[in-house]
Amino acid sequence: MSIQIISKKIVLTNSIKDKIENTLINLEKYLSDDTDIHVKLDVTKKNQKIEVTIFTKNGTILRAEDSKDDLYTAIDSVYNKLYKQMRKLKTQLMKKNKSNESIRFNNIDEYINLDSNDNLIKRYKKFNFDKPMTTEDAIIQMDLLEHKFFVFRNIESEDINVVYKRHDGYGLIEQI
Repeated sequence: MSIQIISKKIVLTNSIKDKIENTLINLEKYLSDDTDIHVKLDVTKKNQKIEVTIFTKNGTILRAEDSKDDLYTAIDSVYNKLYKQMRKLKTQLMKKNKSNESIRFNNIDEYINLDSNDNLIKRYKKFNFDKPMTTEDAIIQMDLLEHKFFVFRNIESEDINVVYKRHDGYGLIEQI
């Protein structure tokens, strides 16, 4: 398990680094050795923000973030969110694997942040659609990432689809 910490507008002290590593090491029993964890720290006027993204070897992406007055409290809060996501994922995988099907997830290849204020697009994301997935798998991945929508390659039609959250459940956008 490798942990990469990126700090923005904050000095990364040994005590902060140790707190992050010692807290996230508790998730090690749920993750494989070749799991990558990216931690981003940022400070605004009154809040200290931590964002943790976990990339597993099978392509599952877990993400949690929180902002608090105290960075150490935010670290504990993010850990609790990730722990709940892992328990939820484990339950869903156990239900899914009863039919002996494997679950597949997309890998995020790269995050690109734009610093230009003139551009309307503030962030680009590139996705790898090599591994098709079912609509149910896409909904699981969307919920794990806490996003409102998720783009994926449908395993049945091989087309690019979008699932999204609605007030009464989920929606699916298919290519014609």
